[in-house]
Parts: sequence; C-alpha cells; structure tokens
Amino acid sequence: MIPFQTPDVRDVTWVRPILESEGLALCNYSFPVLFCWKDAYGFQYAPLDRRLLIRLNSSLGHSYLWPVGEGDPTPALEALSDSAHAEGHPLRLIGLTLYHKNWLEAAYPGRFHFAEARDGFDYLYDIHRLADLPGKKLHAKRNHIHRLDEACPGWTWAPLTPEDVAPCLAMDATWHQAALARETVRGLSSLDDEHNALVLALEHFQTLGLEGIVLRWQGEILGFTLGAPLTETIFDVHFERARGEVQGAYPAVNRSFAQYVRQRHLQVRYLDREDDMGLPGLRKAKLSYYPDYLQVNYCAVETRAPR
Repeated sequence: MIPFQTPDVRDVTWVRPILESEGLALCNYSFPVLFCWKDAYGFQYAPLDRRLLIRLNSSLGHSYLWPVGEGDPTPALEALSDSAHAEGHPLRLIGLTLYHKNWLEAAYPGRFHFAEARDGFDYLYDIHRLADLPGKKLHAKRNHIHRLDEACPGWTWAPLTPEDVAPCLAMDATWHQAALARETVRGLSSLDDEHNALVLALEHFQTLGLEGIVLRWQGEILGFTLGAPLTETIFDVHFERARGEVQGAYPAVNRSFAQYVRQRHLQVRYLDREDDMGLPGLRKAKLSYYPDYLQVNYCAVETRAPR
C-alpha cells in the first residue's frame, strides 16, 4: 500500500522542490493548492523515488494527478495503477497536459481512454495586458475602475503584510455570509470549501510563500488577493476578494495585483487565474478578460488492466 498522507504546511520544504522540478503550468501542481484545498478535495500525497504521487477524491472514487517529478515515470504510474485496482477501480488520471497524454499513448497503446477536461482548463493572461488594460476589448474594465476612482477618490493598494491577515479574514467572513445568502447556482458547499481554503491561505501565507496586495479606502479594505509563482514565467493567482457592492473594486484588485507581480517578478510573462470549475458565472468573468490562452488538460481512464 502506498503511504499517502494529508498535506501539512511544514511539508512545503520537501514537496515544493518536487513540484517545481517538472515545471507544470497547471494550478493543481502547486503546493498552496494541495494544502489549502486538502479538505475540499481530499488531497493526499506520498513520495516515490524522485516523484510525488498525488490522489484526491472524486464522485467515482480516487483520482490521481500525474506523478510529478524527475526520472522515468513508469514505476510511479504502475504503483498508482496497483493502488487503484486494489480499491476495485481502474486508474483515473487527471490534470494531464498534452505532453503527458502523448507519452501515455506511446508508452501504453490502447490502455487509456482520454477526454478533454474543459472545466479544469487554466486561464492564462499576458501580465502586461492585465496590468495596463489596453485596447478596446478591455475598455469596460477601465471604465469600472474609473467609477471606483469617482466613488472612492484616493484609494490605494499595498503589499499584504502579517498585520493585514486579521482584517482580511474579517472581510472574507462578511463576504462569505453575503455570498451564502444570495447564492442560487454555485452551491453552498462550494462556497464553504473556498472560504475554508482561503482561511488556510491567509493564516499560513508566509510559510506557503504566498504574496498578495490589499486595496483600501479611508482605512477600509475594499479587496485583496493572494498568489505565488507557478513556474519561472507563470504566476498563479490563487484567491481574489473584493467588495462586490463597490463598482470597480474587482477589476482594480485584478489590475493592481498584475502591476505588483510585474514590479516584483520581472521574469513572469503570464498570470494564471486558474480554472472555472464549470461554473457559468465564473467562466463568463474569466472570459471577459480575454485570456491569451487556455491551458488544455486531459483525464485518462484505464480501459484494460495492465499485463
């Protein structure tokens, strides 16, 4: 049996280097995601040689991410297959890039059935476009920020500090209760999962290596956001909150964080605003910024047992 363990924040010292060694441009291969969303998705992991085996809960039982790391992935894949079959299920792999799909097809002809996982596509945006909002397509975003300038003249943003954690937690608690009261589509459990993940992110943001900004006007928090580098050229925006009743707060948080990342991480070319989970409202919001590309990923299910 594989000795899977639930993520602990102290694991960052040995897990993050394994995740970074393969440099996958998908948000699931990020330690903050594995740790902060561990309760929602049941993330667990275990080391095997120079790779990390990761599993999570799904409606069909356990699913597994690509065994990220270095060296020949074959022993890791066979270990995952054995683990899945011991539970009476075929191996289900998710979060596969096109490279992984092609590798599996070449290494195991006919063993897997593949399908695109549209709900899990990551949205990537050129950092300069989000920091400057140029052109006709983003005119509406600039107008929204102008409305914020008029309603809250002199609003500011600054990097997140440990002193900001408590007021940001308080703002999120208020945001969460309001969202629960008005939610009709997304579902209460999804909102609770996101709230719990964000609480973990704020409480451990320094250990997790997260960076963020806070928007304020007259001492009151209008919004905040948190993220971390995913690869050398991609920065992952993990969480974003804003006062929805304040017009322009969300696009101001978005633009300000892009400006922050551009100032602090000169090598970053793209912001990864993660997936939309198949939620219509979230998909519409992410598409409204006209992503430069969607990071396609696939799922794979064994159609026959290994020899």
